[in-house]
Amino acid sequence: MRRSLLLASFSIFLAVGCGASQAPEPAAPTQTGQTFADAVKLMCEVDQRAGLTAEEDPLAIGQQRTAWLADHIENPDGIEFRTLVSVKGPEEQAQMIRAKAKEIGMEKCPLADSIEATSAGGLSP
Repeated sequence: MRRSLLLASFSIFLAVGCGASQAPEPAAPTQTGQTFADAVKLMCEVDQRAGLTAEEDPLAIGQQRTAWLADHIENPDGIEFRTLVSVKGPEEQAQMIRAKAKEIGMEKCPLADSIEATSAGGLSP
C-alpha cells in the first residue's frame, strides 16, 4: 500500500514537472496596421518625410534614407521589399521602387526619380 502511494505520488510529480518544463509558445507578431502600400509610399516620400535634400552628399543621403526607412517601415512585406531593393544597384533600385509605386496607384515616386537622376543615394543594405 505504501509502495503504491509512493508510486502514485512520484507519477504525479513527474507529470506535473515535465509539463512545466515545456517552453511556452511564442506570441504571434503584433500587427501595426501599416499596409504594404503605406510602406511603399513611405519609401517614395522618404526625402520629404525625413527632411533630406537630394543635393546632400550622395553617400550620406543613401545612408540617411536607409536609416529613416528602417525606423519607419513596419509592414513585414515592406521590410522585405526594402531589403531586396537595398542589395541592387541604383538603376535597378529606381526601377523596382517605381514599379511597386505604380502597382499601388502612385503616379510619381520622388525617391525613384532622385536615384535615377543622380545614380547615387540609393538604399544601402
